[in-house]
Order: sequence, then structure tokens, then C-alpha cells
Amino acid sequence: MSTYRPNAAIIVTDGNGRVLLCERADLPGAVQTVQGGIDEGETPERAARRELAEEVGLMEPDYEIVSSIAEPLRYVWPPELRDRLREQRDAFAEFEGQEQYFFLARVSPDVTFDLDAHVREFSRVWWGLPEEMIEGAWEYKKPNLKSALRQFGLLN
Repeated sequence: MSTYRPNAAIIVTDGNGRVLLCERADLPGAVQTVQGGIDEGETPERAARRELAEEVGLMEPDYEIVSSIAEPLRYVWPPELRDRLREQRDAFAEFEGQEQYFFLARVSPDVTFDLDAHVREFSRVWWGLPEEMIEGAWEYKKPNLKSALRQFGLLN
């Protein structure tokens, strides 16, 4: 078994160089992209589509997946997060980090998002620059975000 939790991460773009910035409801100020675990038997792309529906209420044909990165990008959880997961007896405690399969989804700039489509994860979403996504992300996630944004041609 891998020591990395399989995860699908979806960068949403309006096709004009902007990306969807998502502020976590449980951690004000923390910005991330749509993402979530891949369930057993689920493909990374299927998980990405499920997460788009659950986290921001996007259903096909509201979006188009226009690109993906073939190999997952891994990151290690910092010791304080791993300790907290162990204390909480969280199932994630068995993993040392995540391996993320990145997808790029394009939507119309005027698409409507529904943050309450499932369990609310984000307090708000807005369009911003790729640099803002990196700036607002947790330190340990920044290298993967930079890599994905570069591979998708959204960042130099």
C-alpha cells in the first residue's frame, strides 16, 4: 500500500488566465483549489468530476476538462499535521502525505458556483491570478501547485 493518499486536484480556469481561488471555511485565509480523495475503485478523473460537483456545484456541461498531468505530484504532510491526525485518530494518519492527480477544467467566466451543493468546504470562491493561488496556499502545497500551473501553461 502506498504511504500517500490518492487525491484529485482540479484547477478551474475561465480561459482568460484567471483561476478559481477557494478559501477554506475551516481555515480563513487558506486558499486552495478544488480537490479531494480518490475513492477505492474510482479513477482520478471520475474523482475530479465528483469533487467539482460536491465542492463548487459544477456539473457537466458547466465545465470541460481540457488537460491533465499524467503522473501524480506528491507532498509530505508537515509533522504538526501528522501529529494532529494521529491525535484525532483520523484515517488519514496512516499516510505520510498525498499524491495528487491534477486536472485543468475550463468554465465560462460567468458560471455560477454552489458552495452548498454538498458539505460546505469553502467560505468563498473568486477569480484571481495563478500567483495568488500559490501565495495563499499552505507552504507544503506550493511546489505542486507551481508545477501544475506551469505544466498547464498558466504560470511562467
